[in-house]
Amino acid sequence: MVTAMIVATVIAWMFATGQFVRSFASIALALLWMLLTGLWWAFRAHGRRLARLGILALVVIVLVTAFKLLLRYDGSADGSALPRFAWKWSRSSAVGAPASVKSTPADLSHLPSGLADFPRFMGSLGDGTVPAVAFDTDWKAHPPREVWRVPVGLGWSGFAVAGRRAITQEQRGEMECVTCYDIADGSLLWSHEDKTRFSEQMGGDGPRATPTIDVQNKAVFTMGATGILNCLDLETGSLKWTRDILSANHAKNLMWGKSCSPLLHGAHVIVTAGMSAPTVIALDRASGKMAWQSGDDGACYSSPVVMTIAGQEQIVSVNDTSVTAHDPAAGTVLWSFAWPGTMPKSSQPISAGPDRILVSSSYGMKSHLLEIKARKAGGLSVTPVWTGASPRTKFSSASIVDGFAYGLDEGTLSCVDLRNGDRRWRDGRYGYGQHVLVNRLMLFQCEPGFLALVKPNSDRLEEIARIPALNSMTWNPPALAGRWLLVRNDKEAVCFELPEKR
Repeated sequence: MVTAMIVATVIAWMFATGQFVRSFASIALALLWMLLTGLWWAFRAHGRRLARLGILALVVIVLVTAFKLLLRYDGSADGSALPRFAWKWSRSSAVGAPASVKSTPADLSHLPSGLADFPRFMGSLGDGTVPAVAFDTDWKAHPPREVWRVPVGLGWSGFAVAGRRAITQEQRGEMECVTCYDIADGSLLWSHEDKTRFSEQMGGDGPRATPTIDVQNKAVFTMGATGILNCLDLETGSLKWTRDILSANHAKNLMWGKSCSPLLHGAHVIVTAGMSAPTVIALDRASGKMAWQSGDDGACYSSPVVMTIAGQEQIVSVNDTSVTAHDPAAGTVLWSFAWPGTMPKSSQPISAGPDRILVSSSYGMKSHLLEIKARKAGGLSVTPVWTGASPRTKFSSASIVDGFAYGLDEGTLSCVDLRNGDRRWRDGRYGYGQHVLVNRLMLFQCEPGFLALVKPNSDRLEEIARIPALNSMTWNPPALAGRWLLVRNDKEAVCFELPEKR
């Protein structure tokens, strides 16, 4: 009884504090407790110990055999890596290849009211902040209107939107697809397929990155999970050029697949590579020819982003064991901050002022507020202002409002004071979801599937609205194109129209 209480207390503590190993440790502790209980039962019987040990061994063998015969591992049940199991005879619900589309409708110039572009991962600036848009936040009285809902293929890509074209990436059978939907009705406008499939049991199959749209030149850039970088025609989906980033650089893929969304800057499209150097690569966006490559670290799961820091424009990249900044024209490394660790880093670097950026992760790695200064002798220096345990963003990124960083800390929303890294509060179980910041409100696509609207408040959690949206685990980032909200997971996609402000 005492052992059971100790095990239960430790498991409860791990879940209450959001320990990143809680799922594995909880299962291991529970199995250890059952084994110890069985051994105690066997050894306490004087004169019958061998018989009871035999019974215990038989029970273990039967249970292990039944488990192997009846169940199969079906990936993670949530972002804590809690395992999910399914009957071995159950079938996958994955959708098949998209139907061929002969032509694009001619009336796409007619835009629904309240629609705007959302051309890339985390919005036009790549920082998760969406331009102000007027909408009603009283979702009990005036809930968002569900416009359409369609089945989609596997993958954790989000949507990018230009006009009525909403583009995402999905795995359909053995084809990794870039698909374009009409945001007005959910109909498929075009699809591009590459015969490749990234498979990984824990994280799931399919593409991870979000497309990037060059609205002016009517092009779409996509990074597949196996390293295929495509440039497609925005209107038809026809292939302009393609490059295998990993093969071209003799690099191995990351354990959980390529997930960086392409960055457009000037004449270049900029991506990261594989598990070895080069770190960051720039290609000519018109031809796909190599422009420059830079860095000697391996890539990670974050996407490069352009920032102006210490008065100088630079491309910031979170890498395998470092954070680096690169000159956009030639790729020269401007500064480098060592951030060692063997676990993945997925969160975006976030601007925290004219000369500071916040980098955060999880898996036991610390977060850092970095200060970048111009040296008198020339060049830039980087030093940590503070190093702390929070926010422990895993798949998502933080948002900064009025000097406080808000982010999903091991699945629970937390508020961190940027002055010193102290955590003000941690509350609200939203899971390992994603969000955008709009009108100084955080719009969450939560891991269990629901949508939540939260007002940043440094004193407490202030949730102001919540509605159901998706019906299963969701790690995909939302896209807010004006008042048109697109959310999806590895099974379905939904389009909502947010209510007009009254």
